[in-house]
Amino acid sequence: MNSLHSNDKFYLNGLITMMEHLNEPWGIKDLCSRHLYMNKAAYLYTNTPLNFDVEGKFDDEFPADWAEFAPELKEHDRRTEGTRDRVAVIETHYWYGKDHLTPFISEKLPIYNDKKSLVGVMWNARQLDTFSPLKYINQQKPCILTTKFSTETFTQSELDIIFLMLQRYTNKEIAKLYKVSNKTIENRIYNIYQKADVHTLQQFEEFCRQTHLDNYIPGRLIAKGIQFI
Repeated sequence: MNSLHSNDKFYLNGLITMMEHLNEPWGIKDLCSRHLYMNKAAYLYTNTPLNFDVEGKFDDEFPADWAEFAPELKEHDRRTEGTRDRVAVIETHYWYGKDHLTPFISEKLPIYNDKKSLVGVMWNARQLDTFSPLKYINQQKPCILTTKFSTETFTQSELDIIFLMLQRYTNKEIAKLYKVSNKTIENRIYNIYQKADVHTLQQFEEFCRQTHLDNYIPGRLIAKGIQFI
């Protein structure tokens, strides 16, 4: 933070003190897109070695695969500075060093000093969840989406069909996607119902809520990249 005025450093140090105790990833960047600070959760999220000094580093200087997103991340900074408001993106990568893609919501907010001058941006990230109107009506909590689901009950092919069923695709629409007959899909869904010990879609949806299967999204539908919201 050597390029900042002493008053700005004092203000940012207050933010850093707060971020140190947060479990979600948080960080601060200057107006040139250089990193000034990341808390431990942000180090873990970005899979950055804990001994790597982030201060003064640009995104493309990080020893991490997500550095390929540097142009999009800088564009995120510029939009936040330009609008002087919160800007959110969905960033999908191998966060936390996992072997599967996971979508996260990343928000950037402008930072002002006591003179109301823009001095930088702060960012955070949280796992993408889904909060449908039905969940709201039933007073259910949002679900965190996942591309991994451990089960000995259903095959991977059945998990993919279950995802489509929960999106209210008809048997005919599912058959068209798989390029098979309607009867084939009917048989597969019958087998899925048998395994779940249910008889109707409504009962199966309740089964999925109880087992958190409604959080699952097939990995093949997830694309690596950054999408502005």
